[in-house]
Amino acid sequence: MSTTPNKNAAQRVRYTDAQKKEVVDFVVSYNAANGRGGQSEAAKKFKVSPISVAAWVKGAGAPKTVKAAKAPKAAKAAKAAKAPKAAEAPKAAKTAKPAKAASKSKAGTRYTDAQKKEVVDFTVAYNAANGRGGQSKAASKFKVSPLTVMSWLKAAGVNGSSKKAAKKGRAAAPAKAAKAAKKASSSASGSFDAKLGALLALSKEIAKAEAALAQLKGKFSSLKASL
Repeated sequence: MSTTPNKNAAQRVRYTDAQKKEVVDFVVSYNAANGRGGQSEAAKKFKVSPISVAAWVKGAGAPKTVKAAKAPKAAKAAKAAKAPKAAEAPKAAKTAKPAKAASKSKAGTRYTDAQKKEVVDFTVAYNAANGRGGQSKAASKFKVSPLTVMSWLKAAGVNGSSKKAAKKGRAAAPAKAAKAAKKASSSASGSFDAKLGALLALSKEIAKAEAALAQLKGKFSSLKASL
């Protein structure tokens, strides 16, 4: 094998620091304008291998790309601009629900005649047993307002009087009769005419008491029949 060196072999080119700086400056300016691709363009322009250009750029501490870091900022700005639209949608949904509740509250509950009669009968029976409080108990039991119960009682011809009021009415007639008897007894020692007058007065009071008692019995019977 011959050891004679080949004279036609390409000699290795050596570059000065000024030439290297020129290549690096070109890469930096190209990347600043276009974002990337400066190394490959410099290799074509200055007839240097891309590996050498990369080594010179790395040795000079220059960045390979410039605009690559700016892309996320633009994406974040776009997302920030679209964010308020997504937040406005729940507000429209929330304002739609109270409208349904308002329309639903306008529709009142309607009661049948049988339901009204049940409430009235309960109130009358409760007042007959306890004297009072039938309206409030009926309102609590049947979930109806006390004013509604009162209007139903009035429409049925039943007043809000209690058992005590009925007792008071029944006790009024005997009290008048007792008063007349006491008056007659006090004048018993008088003349015959005075005694006769007392008897007539007592008879009238008895008749009035009996009429009042008959009226009370009629009301009692009508209330009992409605139960």
